[in-house]
Amino acid sequence: MGTAVEPIVMDVHLPAGVAGPDPLDFDVRCFLITHADGVALVDVGMAGSRDAVDAALSRVGATWDDITDVLLTHGHPDHVGGLADVMASAARAAIWVGDGDRPAIPFDGQMQSLVERRTVRGLRAVQTPGHTPGHTSLVLEGESVLFAGDVVGSIGGSMSRGPAPFTADAELAEKSLQRVASLDFDRLLFGHGAEISDPLAELQNLLRHPEPRPPD
Repeated sequence: MGTAVEPIVMDVHLPAGVAGPDPLDFDVRCFLITHADGVALVDVGMAGSRDAVDAALSRVGATWDDITDVLLTHGHPDHVGGLADVMASAARAAIWVGDGDRPAIPFDGQMQSLVERRTVRGLRAVQTPGHTPGHTSLVLEGESVLFAGDVVGSIGGSMSRGPAPFTADAELAEKSLQRVASLDFDRLLFGHGAEISDPLAELQNLLRHPEPRPPD
């Protein structure tokens, strides 16, 4: 297989009171990346994501046995809730996660450390903590693609920071956002929201507009 990236998009609905006074609808995105020996999966989505992953495997001409690695950007349930179901079908896959998020992963099996600069199937780890303690972004080397996880997302064609109620350390998250802006990439793929054109310029524009601090 040649290198290709296949998005897996799932819709999420949060009722009023979970992330604020109003109900919230958004998408969560995982990605299949083909490589010489099969496919890697970045994030696994929510519980019940197996059918969506299965459909994506069919689209790229792969099967569950082709999944060699599962790389988790962070431990929030909308990104890792489907892990047990996925691993039941992809038993030979290695699981990779940043050490700071390992305790949040609902899985009893073996997991490998996704440390800074470790490369897995052409995906290089970039530690971007703040949204969660062990949040890790991934650069697809040779393809100029950055998988940002929840460091930043997109809404209606514009970039946005992660929601404050789900961000562990806002100051550290801002530093990670600045780090992402210092990297060299052509495509930026989000855990939430569609890909946008000229992502580096949009990211720099976002950084020029700091999020207001809550009153003391």
